[in-house]
Amino acid sequence: MTLESWLAFVAASLILTMTPGPSILLGMVHSVNFGIKKTVFTALGDISANFLQMLLVAVGLGVIIASSEMAFQVIKWFGVATLLYMGIKMFLQTPKTTISDQPDNNASPKKLFLYGFFVAAGNPKAIVFFTAFFPQFIDPTQPLLAQMLIMCPTMALLDFTWVMIYAASAKKATKAISNNPKFINRFGGSALLGASGYLALSGK
Repeated sequence: MTLESWLAFVAASLILTMTPGPSILLGMVHSVNFGIKKTVFTALGDISANFLQMLLVAVGLGVIIASSEMAFQVIKWFGVATLLYMGIKMFLQTPKTTISDQPDNNASPKKLFLYGFFVAAGNPKAIVFFTAFFPQFIDPTQPLLAQMLIMCPTMALLDFTWVMIYAASAKKATKAISNNPKFINRFGGSALLGASGYLALSGK
């Protein structure tokens, strides 16, 4: 993976991981209830689930690349269309600003980890997203494992960082999201639409 490709991946991932989703909202709730230090376990549960999801995607992409480069190109263009669809849908929707399932006030680090893990693992859109997103930055002529060993930790680190940033400013962030739910989704939707348009025009 070239430095230029990695920087493009970081830029795209940075924008996408900063958009509030279920894991970020859960981290904010846990920060208010249990404090920022315990919320680290929530964030670790989140990225652990993400790693498993990315592993499943990597295995699937590896099989596709090995069988046919044309099939891989089809997947890449399907990814552009998927990002476009997800962007439009996010742009038009109003996000939920509350989380119904909350742990008890005596939640242990293990419980917080499991909450973070299952909220992330229970989001089937994540696998769809990773399947659509990763191929845009993968060079099928180069070893897939080496590229995924760079992209997966990068995505996980950015995801962890944003969960903790929102958690650290939970009260202010919760108020901002509650007061501007449409703006938040329109920002995230615009990011996805911009990514799909850029990737389509770049001929990747």
